[in-house]
Amino acid sequence: MAGISKVILIGNLGRDPETRYTPNGTMNVQFSLAVSRRYTDSSGQDQERTNWFRVTAWGKLAETLDGLSQRGFVGKGKQVYVEGRLDAREFQDQQGANRTSLDVNATEFQLLGSRSDSEAARGGSDERSQESTDTSFDDVPF
Repeated sequence: MAGISKVILIGNLGRDPETRYTPNGTMNVQFSLAVSRRYTDSSGQDQERTNWFRVTAWGKLAETLDGLSQRGFVGKGKQVYVEGRLDAREFQDQQGANRTSLDVNATEFQLLGSRSDSEAARGGSDERSQESTDTSFDDVPF
């Protein structure tokens, strides 16, 4: 039986997408994705840890991303949803140290917002969020 390698990420683009072509002319689009999580350490200090992923899209998805990028809808800092296959790649850096890169071959992509949009949503009060918290379950018609 074959295994399954699937990852779902929500993060912010670390750089603008870059469109490339293989020697046989196949288009692909690559970008880096920062996925951060916040937590409180054992001493009570708030911490943030960021993991970086190299994402590559192929085929129709690459064509779509290329078009969105050219029109300015996708770029550095934009918050996105990515679904795909996770591959760990071993390599040596410029100093000769062994490193591992987490690469994602994207199968799904969705625009969510920008980093400033997501920070505002976490930190500020929003009328829509106020309205949703005022809704009583007694008002729901089912």
